[in-house]
Amino acid sequence: MTDRHGPIRIHGYIIEIDGVETSGWRSVTLPASSTETASGSGVDGWGDTTFQDLEMERAYDDSDNILVDWRDEVVDGDEDGLKELAVTIIDDEGEGVEKWTFEDAWITYYEPPRVDPFGDSNVASERITVAYDSFEREEV
Repeated sequence: MTDRHGPIRIHGYIIEIDGVETSGWRSVTLPASSTETASGSGVDGWGDTTFQDLEMERAYDDSDNILVDWRDEVVDGDEDGLKELAVTIIDDEGEGVEKWTFEDAWITYYEPPRVDPFGDSNVASERITVAYDSFEREEV
């Protein structure tokens, strides 16, 4: 059984887009948040809290166009461009630890695959930035 009192040793992620599990993810940056301070101090002095967008990168697979198709739906103004995206953090024992569910998510930035044969990796990857209307974080 996982020790839930110590640091979480992360093994990976499960990413679902509209309930469909996707693969090849190399990195996921969950949204950071910041809260402004208003005049005064204490609880009466808190300002607005903002959350950054979700940033993700995965190995490119030319037989899996889910991100390109999603981006096209957004560019075309298609209502199907709003999706539910779920990120489940998996520990080193293969168990889900936390699940972040993003509602009405859409791709705001898409970077197509590029390969740098002289770099550290010769694997092509695609990157996305995802905005969302709301999210929920829960232990699993």
